[in-house]
Amino acid sequence: MKIITELFAAFVMVLTFGILFQAPKKSLWLLGLTGTISWAGFLLSKHLIGNVVIASFIASILVGICGEIFARIMRLPVTVFVIAGIIPLVPGIPAYDTMLFLIKGQYLEGVKTGIDTLMIAGAIALAIAIVGAIPPRIKS
Repeated sequence: MKIITELFAAFVMVLTFGILFQAPKKSLWLLGLTGTISWAGFLLSKHLIGNVVIASFIASILVGICGEIFARIMRLPVTVFVIAGIIPLVPGIPAYDTMLFLIKGQYLEGVKTGIDTLMIAGAIALAIAIVGAIPPRIKS
């Protein structure tokens, strides 16, 4: 039940950000679906691999693939789907924890959490870049 609740929350969260970013109305349900697929990929990868950075990378690959497919179906830019789709994966809580540790003077914990946060953010960016670079190669 908890997983279904998390997937529904991911759907609503990405849908809400799509509305905030003024995404076309016809694309909103696909935005929510992108968020749901990415969060499901994250949960499954995290369960199977046990590493948050790799799970974020795999989930971001899924966001990129969904973005490429849905953009072609809806004839919209890929960024409409990718920007909103990565919202559930953005490491906000680790970034908050980093600042909290540093403010409390727990510098080692703060640096460790900060490095983990940067690695997650880097994994997301790398995955999106990899998927974004593939379609032009397929056409040629």
